[in-house]
Amino acid sequence: MSSSWCIFVQRKDGETLRQWLIQTALLNRDIKIHSTDEGLFFPLVRELEENEKKTLEKSFENIKFERRIMELKESKRPKDLFTALKEIIPEESHGFIPKSYDIIGQLVIIEIPEEIRSFETIIGKTLLDFHPSLTSIFKKLEPIKGDFRLRNLQLIAGTDNSITVHKENKCVYELDIKKVYFSPRLVTEHARISSLVKKNEIILDMFAGIGPFSILIARQKHVQVYSVDVNPAAIYYLKKNIIRNKVEDFVTPFEGNIRDVLKKDIKQKFDRIIMNLPSKSYQFLDIALNVLKDEGIIHYYQFASESDFPAKVLENLKGLIEENGRRIGKVLEARKVRPYAPYIWQIGIDLLIK
Repeated sequence: MSSSWCIFVQRKDGETLRQWLIQTALLNRDIKIHSTDEGLFFPLVRELEENEKKTLEKSFENIKFERRIMELKESKRPKDLFTALKEIIPEESHGFIPKSYDIIGQLVIIEIPEEIRSFETIIGKTLLDFHPSLTSIFKKLEPIKGDFRLRNLQLIAGTDNSITVHKENKCVYELDIKKVYFSPRLVTEHARISSLVKKNEIILDMFAGIGPFSILIARQKHVQVYSVDVNPAAIYYLKKNIIRNKVEDFVTPFEGNIRDVLKKDIKQKFDRIIMNLPSKSYQFLDIALNVLKDEGIIHYYQFASESDFPAKVLENLKGLIEENGRRIGKVLEARKVRPYAPYIWQIGIDLLIK
């Protein structure tokens, strides 16, 4: 049993009030709705403000506001977000309930379709209930864009703080999700690339961000990694993460456009180059080839349709590489890394270059 603020209405008004309470995230879903011969008592998450009471009094006759002892629901944790929301969101909109979202540290980034945008507050609060360790839920307003690969985000639940600490592959990364790019969906790819690095290799991470490739490689393999990014905020957090993960002796950060950095600051040939800028990697293939050792390896990423991968993508890559006086010695692996959009994938290709 639990003491809770409640609203009493006649039975004929019950469903209308229930939908309003759900929309406004005021219904306490941990407590049972109490039914009597006279009507229904709906439990609230808080006492209503006077203006809220006056609004409801105009809409429902014989409405009452009181605090009373109510019966708690049995604790039955839903298995996923869909299960948690299907009783709240109308059945005809169930197909729009997000099936996935990104958890970064204590924060969530979720894409909410326009068709259920009116439920975004309850979706956010449901996620906070579903994951007690989370503090903030942000919705994505538009696709990642710009040279800094930033998201336009809006808080829908929790604390308005976009800075967090994310743990991945036994490394720790501090970041501001509004100021830098990071994808937790690449956790397996980060680990896979690190596992391929051999003793004494020299690595170039051309679009390093906050360091998930660079720092993991340095921690696991103790090799030299040159990490470049054009975003000052990414470099700020990269430097902090280098210290956090105790890889100061192995990771060297550089801020600036990769072309300028390679021209002015780095006089070095590399055994292995990571090109994780899938929307634009092909634009930088010429400079990567210029600083890659003979029989060096490029980890190349881009977005591609299912119909173009792998044959057409490899054909185009072969032409670009040969235009720059190099050739593919061997395609070590070509794989789909993660879905990006309907029928579009982020693909990864490992190439040995001669």
